[in-house]
Amino acid sequence: MFSPTRTFDAPPFIRRAESGYMRHQPALAYCLVEYDRAHYSDELFQRFSQPLPAVLANAVAKRRAEYLASRYCGQVLLEQAQAASTVIGTDDRVPQWPAGWRGSISHSDKYALVVVAPEPTGLMPGIDIEQWQPEIMLETADMFASPDEQKLLSALTLPYPQALLTLFSAKESLYKSQWPEVRRYFDFQAAKVTHVDEAEQRFTLTLTETLTPELKCGTVFSGSYAFLSDAVITCIG
Repeated sequence: MFSPTRTFDAPPFIRRAESGYMRHQPALAYCLVEYDRAHYSDELFQRFSQPLPAVLANAVAKRRAEYLASRYCGQVLLEQAQAASTVIGTDDRVPQWPAGWRGSISHSDKYALVVVAPEPTGLMPGIDIEQWQPEIMLETADMFASPDEQKLLSALTLPYPQALLTLFSAKESLYKSQWPEVRRYFDFQAAKVTHVDEAEQRFTLTLTETLTPELKCGTVFSGSYAFLSDAVITCIG
């Protein structure tokens, strides 16, 4: 999934970071960091030249840390691309990208991940990272996977809980990718997985309902997935 071109860090908060481009979509740049919440402090916003938004005024340290780690990822990518601004704004918890750019953000308790692409590429990126939670996936599978999807996933060589988490993440990536067009909530049943290529670590999602005049029932989206030691990442470009 990833083709890294640079590794770096910013200790002690940023333990490790890498940036590069997506193997199946080279126009899509990414930055992935592993951060240490124990070393977070509000002073890091100034160190990384990022504003501390009013929306975080009453947020706990965990929320501030994951927000800063993800904004740091975006800053790295926008600086590498020599964008006019390296600040990603926030409007009602939705990232607001600098003019001429599109992107997507995801984070967990220890990882932050951002992908960006210039608007002229026409890409609508969506990225998601989920840490392992096999018991929860098995308990909640019916909430996000139809019987047909569960049958397809159970036929894969992937451990079933891992396959479920990948599907869950893929649908989250689709939601993030299409939010700028749809601008309303749509649930997990709005799309279904119709193909998984384990060799290439690729998946196909097909809409099961019409979301906009352009996004009709039957519209197909392709994406990639990858595994970390304790997480799954999915991306739709």
